[in-house]
Amino acid sequence: MNILNKFLSLFIYEQREKVEIETRNRSLLTNLNNFFLFIIVFTEGMYALWQENLFFAGPLLFFSLIFAANYLYMSRRVHSVTYRKLLMSFIIITLSYFTIFGGTTQLNIIWVGLFPFMAISITGQRFGTRLSFILFAIILLNFVLLSEIIPFAQPYNLGSKILFLFFYGISLVVAYSIYHTTTELILNRERLMLNSQNTSKTQEELISKLSHQIRTPLSNITGIIDILEKTSLNDDQHDYINTIHASANNLVNVVNSMVAATRTSLSQIPDEEINFNLFATLNNTIRLFQDDQDKKKFSLSLSADIPSSLIGNSIKVKQIFLNLLNSILKYNNAEIKEIKVEVTRKESMPGKIELQFNFVSNTTIPIPKEEFADQESLYSQDIIRLNSSKYIHLLDLGITQKLIESDGHQLTIIPGADSTRFEFAMKFKESTKSRSILDIKKPTVQTESYFKPKVDIKESNILLVEDNFSNQQIIILYIKNEVHKIDVAFNGKEALDKFGKAKYDLILMDVQMPIMDGFKATQKIREIEKSTSTHTPIIAVTANAFPEDREKCLTSGMDDYISKPFQPEDLIRKIKQHLS
Repeated sequence: MNILNKFLSLFIYEQREKVEIETRNRSLLTNLNNFFLFIIVFTEGMYALWQENLFFAGPLLFFSLIFAANYLYMSRRVHSVTYRKLLMSFIIITLSYFTIFGGTTQLNIIWVGLFPFMAISITGQRFGTRLSFILFAIILLNFVLLSEIIPFAQPYNLGSKILFLFFYGISLVVAYSIYHTTTELILNRERLMLNSQNTSKTQEELISKLSHQIRTPLSNITGIIDILEKTSLNDDQHDYINTIHASANNLVNVVNSMVAATRTSLSQIPDEEINFNLFATLNNTIRLFQDDQDKKKFSLSLSADIPSSLIGNSIKVKQIFLNLLNSILKYNNAEIKEIKVEVTRKESMPGKIELQFNFVSNTTIPIPKEEFADQESLYSQDIIRLNSSKYIHLLDLGITQKLIESDGHQLTIIPGADSTRFEFAMKFKESTKSRSILDIKKPTVQTESYFKPKVDIKESNILLVEDNFSNQQIIILYIKNEVHKIDVAFNGKEALDKFGKAKYDLILMDVQMPIMDGFKATQKIREIEKSTSTHTPIIAVTANAFPEDREKCLTSGMDDYISKPFQPEDLIRKIKQHLS
């Protein structure tokens, strides 16, 4: 078995590259077919030469040279469609020669009968079956007409013709069945894997939400306890407060342990980026839903400027694609469900490419009137952006939204009068092994510089952005004796209004807020500051405690992050650090 594995590895030239298993397997099968056809045709040619039969020796040795050249110069191009097309053309020509003229070893019926296996394994089920029927038509034409008019054609009696056609037909059916069964098994395994990942993501989302709900009141409890400890208390009261404080700290540890255990136990989508074919990945996912083709119609189109091979997380692409299709079909009430998928090139930088994915379904979203008050302006851009989270909730696309957000983009759902549009973007790397020297640019030098004078915390003006009144009061109690002035905003939009009217030395920003969240508000503030060459420190104060929450805060433009519950001293220390 080890010897066989080593032998097969000789035909996988991209084994050191990170490519999809499907691409690797197709490369292996293509190279194996090319290699064995060279051996077969070369052996037939040499045998004919040994028998001094130049009529067969010349063409067969010529064909063997073509297979050898194709193998040596094209087989290393893993994603080359031209390689497979050339190989299939050479195979059909060679096997047609075997059919018409026969061969010196009289094994032509076996070589021709193996063609369906070669065609389907190299080009896929649909195109391989078509090629098999093309060769079948050539065989019939030879039996009916060519064998009678072409000189030196091999004569066939009726029994031989029936046996030849029967053997070829059985071979076609078996090859088709094996490929279909294998493909279905792979697709079912992939469906189970993606569903399992969705379940894990749902559990993780539930734990994250539960953690957020627990941390917020727990932060208030520990905050009040800290404040009470600094007041005049007798010994018994101090003892009671210490007991409550210890219990609260234990509860904090329990929440942290629960989150940590969930993070380590749940299966995650691997971050590994591989070389994959985008069209094949999307097309294979669509096939999972083609069980009832009379009632489902899919259309997939990629713009011509998209490379055939990309480097990225193909599993994440499949999961987003699978979740969207599943949800769209679930809420599509049309008799014939139609989904049109368009992928266009949005923008690109050297070595990188950003693609825009658009899904259009012939259905409208079932919108409860109580969910959306402003029905007349429902289709305006502002309302669409504002209500995207509600659409996502209605269509059970929370996991999909998180996957898209992990790539730094947003899922936008645009309902129309008779259709619904789903839009998002993703970034990939172009699969290029070498680049022109003209494409290599010097790194951009950061010319922006900010002069931030040191501010004493006693003289500082701070903006607190928090939608929960209790949380506002706790944080104000924490810092009111340390700072000069505290202004409060209940959401990101209100924070932007206050930021435009007053000068603040630092902003404490909550993340989850209505109307405009903390991420969007931070991005807007940074855009405003670009024109003034200023920089206001922003500290995220949130109950979101996962590591990627901190990363997301920093990526959006925030300077620091503190998760609830926290000690007042920690918050004050961070404020002093950024003021100085």
